[in-house]
Amino acid sequence: MTPVAYTILYSANLAFIITHLYGWLLKRFWKPEAYSLYFEQLFPAQRSVSVIYIMQLFELPYLLQIGKPDALLYVNAFALLFFSIQMYYMCEGYFFPRAHRPIKEYYVVVPSVAVLLPLFLQALGLISLPDGWRLWTVIAVSVLFLFYFWRNIRMALRIKRAVQLANEERYADSDDFPVRFANLIRWVPTGILILLAINFYADNVWVKFVRDILFIGANVWFCLLTLNPWRKLIDKSDTECLDEEEDAEGEMLKQPDSQAVTRSLLSDARYDELARRLDHLLTEEHIFTEQHITIDTLISRLGTNSKYLAEVIRRSGYQSFYDMISQHRVRYAIALIHQNPDQRLADISDQCGFSSPASMSKAFKSQGKEPPSSYRG
Repeated sequence: MTPVAYTILYSANLAFIITHLYGWLLKRFWKPEAYSLYFEQLFPAQRSVSVIYIMQLFELPYLLQIGKPDALLYVNAFALLFFSIQMYYMCEGYFFPRAHRPIKEYYVVVPSVAVLLPLFLQALGLISLPDGWRLWTVIAVSVLFLFYFWRNIRMALRIKRAVQLANEERYADSDDFPVRFANLIRWVPTGILILLAINFYADNVWVKFVRDILFIGANVWFCLLTLNPWRKLIDKSDTECLDEEEDAEGEMLKQPDSQAVTRSLLSDARYDELARRLDHLLTEEHIFTEQHITIDTLISRLGTNSKYLAEVIRRSGYQSFYDMISQHRVRYAIALIHQNPDQRLADISDQCGFSSPASMSKAFKSQGKEPPSSYRG
């Protein structure tokens, strides 16, 4: 290897380790003021992400022996197996956080440690593995990777189901940006694992170099995205609203499960007041025409919390927030089509708050209506 090639490879791997070490410091010790009050709720996977960063120090044997086949095999196997495990736990920690995880759930890492430890010691020159060890290593890593990869696919499908549920409860449009974004993000770990598999089976220093560069850029982007120090501070009114929601949730948790479903949190007078104001927002102000409207919009406009609003929506005869907004949008769209039969459906869908004509057609279909074009008369 020429001195120039060695310098390039060394610099890329050193930058990879340093940026991840810096990412670990940020994720582990820095909490931006904008998030300080609700940091744990906003970043439930923060600790898991910081582990990903600090574990990149295990690439040091490769940095010390750039270009050596043993060190390259070790570092590529480490990245493939470690990321496969950690991506799974990171997604679970973000989308399905829980206070405690049984220790037995971590036993899944034991086979990987057993495979990687001899490679680690060989990369450091402390032991010498027998002939044929590379073939058996590739086989063992491949079997473990397929198992971990399957787990990550299942996690992506689990996230999909959770996103669909969140969409029904929170968002007024099945094609709203947060929902589309979540559906895209859930496959990011799978894409990363495929890239790492290519890197492992290529077993080439320059492929490893490209991987280092890509991960350096992704790391910087991710840190800026999730710990943006210029983001607007949480407003005091938002904090009060969150406190109100927590109080309502506390009342629900005090009740047995069977009572929590049927017990009303609202007096009849309070329900009538909120129902009247909600009806005014829907029928007079046409609040449903706002694109990307979420249940938080109504919570703010009504000066209430999610538990109370959910009860008002249920007692008003709607299945969910999504169902309520969708029904009003569809009725409004039908009225507009009758009034202006020559108007483009794209313009009508935009006026009704749909993100696209396709989203409007989907809403019509979900409510058992004929396609929008059939209402032109």
